[in-house]
Amino acid sequence: MAKPSELDIDAAGDLITLLGDLSRGYYPWERHEEDGPSYFDPDDHKHLRRLYDSLETLFDRAPGFPMRVIGGMCYVICYDKNQILDPADDCLELHPDLKAGLKLLKAHRANFIPSLEQAARAAVAETIEAAAARHLAEMQIPVQA
Repeated sequence: MAKPSELDIDAAGDLITLLGDLSRGYYPWERHEEDGPSYFDPDDHKHLRRLYDSLETLFDRAPGFPMRVIGGMCYVICYDKNQILDPADDCLELHPDLKAGLKLLKAHRANFIPSLEQAARAAVAETIEAAAARHLAEMQIPVQA
Protein backbone atom coordinates (compact mmCIF):
# COMPACT_ATOMS: atom_id res chain seq x y z
CA MET A 1 0.00 0.00 0.00
CA ALA A 2 1.45 3.35 -1.02
CA LYS A 3 1.80 5.96 1.70
CA PRO A 4 -0.55 8.91 1.14
CA SER A 5 1.06 12.21 0.20
CA GLU A 6 0.31 15.53 1.85
CA LEU A 7 -1.91 16.31 -1.15
CA ASP A 8 -3.79 13.03 -0.58
CA ILE A 9 -4.36 13.89 3.08
CA ASP A 10 -5.59 17.39 2.18
CA ALA A 11 -7.99 15.98 -0.42
CA ALA A 12 -9.27 13.43 2.11
CA GLY A 13 -9.87 16.24 4.61
CA ASP A 14 -11.86 18.15 2.00
CA LEU A 15 -13.87 15.01 1.22
CA ILE A 16 -14.63 14.50 4.93
CA THR A 17 -15.86 18.09 5.19
CA LEU A 18 -18.02 17.73 2.09
CA LEU A 19 -19.54 14.44 3.25
CA GLY A 20 -20.07 15.75 6.78
CA ASP A 21 -22.03 18.74 5.49
CA LEU A 22 -24.08 16.54 3.16
CA SER A 23 -24.85 14.06 5.94
CA ARG A 24 -26.33 16.91 8.00
CA GLY A 25 -28.34 18.13 5.00
CA TYR A 26 -26.33 21.33 4.48
CA TYR A 27 -25.37 22.78 1.16
CA PRO A 28 -21.67 21.96 1.53
CA TRP A 29 -20.14 25.04 -0.11
CA GLU A 30 -19.70 28.55 1.08
CA ARG A 31 -22.62 30.74 0.17
CA HIS A 32 -21.45 33.59 -2.03
CA GLU A 33 -24.85 35.22 -2.15
CA GLU A 34 -27.16 36.29 0.64
CA ASP A 35 -29.99 34.28 -0.90
CA GLY A 36 -27.84 31.21 -1.68
CA PRO A 37 -29.08 27.81 -0.53
CA SER A 38 -28.46 26.65 3.04
CA TYR A 39 -29.55 23.06 2.51
CA PHE A 40 -28.65 20.53 -0.13
CA ASP A 41 -31.55 19.50 -2.33
CA PRO A 42 -30.90 16.08 -3.91
CA ASP A 43 -33.70 16.77 -6.41
CA ASP A 44 -32.11 20.00 -7.64
CA HIS A 45 -30.04 19.42 -10.79
CA LYS A 46 -27.76 22.41 -9.98
CA HIS A 47 -26.99 20.99 -6.53
CA LEU A 48 -26.24 17.55 -7.95
CA ARG A 49 -24.04 19.06 -10.67
CA ARG A 50 -22.12 21.07 -8.07
CA LEU A 51 -21.61 17.92 -6.00
CA TYR A 52 -20.39 15.97 -9.02
CA ASP A 53 -18.03 18.76 -10.09
CA SER A 54 -16.63 19.05 -6.57
CA LEU A 55 -15.97 15.32 -6.35
CA GLU A 56 -14.39 15.28 -9.80
CA THR A 57 -12.12 18.19 -8.83
CA LEU A 58 -11.03 16.33 -5.69
CA PHE A 59 -10.23 13.17 -7.63
CA ASP A 60 -8.37 15.15 -10.30
CA ARG A 61 -6.39 17.03 -7.65
CA ALA A 62 -5.15 13.84 -6.00
CA PRO A 63 -5.90 10.81 -8.19
CA GLY A 64 -6.23 7.62 -6.16
CA PHE A 65 -6.24 9.36 -2.78
CA PRO A 66 -9.24 7.41 -1.38
CA MET A 67 -7.36 4.13 -1.78
CA ARG A 68 -4.17 5.45 -0.20
CA VAL A 69 -5.89 7.27 2.66
CA ILE A 70 -9.03 5.23 3.36
CA GLY A 71 -7.71 1.91 2.05
CA GLY A 72 -4.41 2.35 3.88
CA MET A 73 -6.23 2.93 7.14
CA CYS A 74 -8.78 0.15 6.66
CA TYR A 75 -6.64 -2.53 5.05
CA VAL A 76 -3.23 -1.82 6.58
CA ILE A 77 -3.45 0.07 9.87
CA CYS A 78 -6.77 -1.34 11.15
CA TYR A 79 -6.37 -4.85 9.67
CA ASP A 80 -6.14 -7.12 12.74
CA LYS A 81 -3.71 -9.58 11.14
CA ASN A 82 -1.10 -6.80 10.75
CA GLN A 83 -1.15 -6.30 14.53
CA ILE A 84 -0.58 -2.55 14.36
CA LEU A 85 -3.49 -1.47 16.55
CA ASP A 86 -4.58 -2.88 19.89
CA PRO A 87 -7.68 -5.00 19.12
CA ALA A 88 -8.93 -4.59 22.71
CA ASP A 89 -8.93 -0.77 22.55
CA ASP A 90 -11.64 1.34 20.91
CA CYS A 91 -9.09 4.10 20.21
CA LEU A 92 -6.12 4.17 17.86
CA GLU A 93 -3.66 2.62 20.29
CA LEU A 94 -0.59 0.64 19.25
CA HIS A 95 -0.76 -3.14 19.50
CA PRO A 96 0.73 -4.47 22.78
CA ASP A 97 3.39 -6.39 20.82
CA LEU A 98 4.53 -3.16 19.12
CA LYS A 99 4.65 -1.36 22.45
CA ALA A 100 6.72 -4.19 23.95
CA GLY A 101 9.05 -4.15 20.93
CA LEU A 102 9.57 -0.40 21.20
CA LYS A 103 10.29 -0.73 24.91
CA LEU A 104 12.80 -3.51 24.22
CA LEU A 105 14.41 -1.50 21.43
CA LYS A 106 14.77 1.51 23.71
CA ALA A 107 16.38 -0.65 26.41
CA HIS A 108 18.89 -2.24 24.00
CA ARG A 109 19.46 0.52 21.44
CA ALA A 110 22.80 1.71 22.88
CA ASN A 111 24.34 -1.78 22.77
CA PHE A 112 22.64 -2.99 19.59
CA ILE A 113 25.33 -2.09 17.01
CA PRO A 114 28.31 -3.08 19.19
CA SER A 115 26.64 -6.41 20.03
CA LEU A 116 25.80 -7.01 16.38
CA GLU A 117 29.39 -6.21 15.37
CA GLN A 118 30.80 -8.53 18.04
CA ALA A 119 28.51 -11.36 16.92
CA ALA A 120 29.47 -10.79 13.27
CA ARG A 121 33.20 -10.81 14.06
CA ALA A 122 32.81 -14.04 16.05
CA ALA A 123 30.87 -15.67 13.19
CA VAL A 124 33.52 -14.64 10.65
CA ALA A 125 36.34 -15.92 12.87
CA GLU A 126 34.53 -19.23 13.41
CA THR A 127 33.93 -19.63 9.68
CA ILE A 128 37.60 -18.91 8.87
CA GLU A 129 38.82 -21.39 11.49
CA ALA A 130 36.44 -24.08 10.23
CA ALA A 131 37.50 -23.48 6.61
CA ALA A 132 41.20 -23.58 7.53
CA ALA A 133 40.75 -26.82 9.49
CA ARG A 134 38.81 -28.36 6.58
CA HIS A 135 41.49 -27.36 4.06
CA LEU A 136 44.29 -28.70 6.27
CA ALA A 137 42.41 -31.98 6.66
CA GLU A 138 41.84 -32.18 2.90
CA MET A 139 45.52 -31.59 2.26
CA GLN A 140 46.32 -34.15 4.97
CA ILE A 141 48.60 -31.79 6.79
CA PRO A 142 48.69 -32.50 10.49
CA VAL A 143 47.43 -29.68 12.63
CA GLN A 144 50.00 -28.50 15.16
CA ALA A 145 48.75 -27.42 18.50
